Amino acid sequence: MESRIILWYRSSKIKARLSAYYTQIKDATEISFYYADGLSGLGRNSTTAFVQEVLSGIDKQHLGLEMGVEAQLTSAIKLKAAAALGQFVYSNNPELYLTSDDFNDMVDYGTSYLKNYRIAGGPQRAAQIGFEYRDPDYWWFGTTINFFSQAFLDVSPLTRTANFLNDSDGLPILNYDENVAEKLLKQEQFKDYMLVNAIGGKSCLVKGKFIGFFVSLNNIFDKLYKTGGFEQSRNANYRTLKQDRERENPIFGPKYYGTGASYFAMIYVRF
Repeated sequence: MESRIILWYRSSKIKARLSAYYTQIKDATEISFYYADGLSGLGRNSTTAFVQEVLSGIDKQHLGLEMGVEAQLTSAIKLKAAAALGQFVYSNNPELYLTSDDFNDMVDYGTSYLKNYRIAGGPQRAAQIGFEYRDPDYWWFGTTINFFSQAFLDVSPLTRTANFLNDSDGLPILNYDENVAEKLLKQEQFKDYMLVNAIGGKSCLVKGKFIGFFVSLNNIFDKLYKTGGFEQSRNANYRTLKQDRERENPIFGPKYYGTGASYFAMIYVRF
């Protein structure tokens, strides 16, 4: 279900757009594959297996505002700005079970307590300001300054189930510390970051054909940042996760991804 309200303003010099949206995703299912250690209820001596995780009955909520403005200062110069404020969260606690060739029956871990955790997938807040110049001689360039915040690490559903509390025999783990567990399960929020991009190009008419080039420069200053990532589910319970986190360099810590500077150039001929 999606609801959206859009307001427009247009004049000879200014164009503006403001929108508000609310989206609900209901009863979704997600399937993942990974190797897990620290599993309970397998009915065998080993607590490790390569598993298929099925997370079902997932509800998600996306709520936000978006704004964009363009101002044509002269026939050649345009200023532009945009902003987006969002909050994307799990709105319920779905159900989780595992299957594997390493054990016979499905293992049902019940509720995965994901409600109010942020949904990963990029920054949930962003802002941009920039300008563009178009010369009468058919060359142009522009640049933008972009600010991003509220990006989160994708959490492991398995460590938010009862398995996190239980030992291999299905009984609660000894020496379980709720304060430590809260820190282990706290969702990581990435640092805010700012990027500068630029674009430009030129075209000309040669013997009835348009010949031109286009160049795009992203993250000009090669800013190092985290734009996404995920928790590994390898350490499936409190004990295994705590032991790994206490290492100077965790073996199965979160996986991150991001990009540095990137460039794109194109030459074209239009008949």
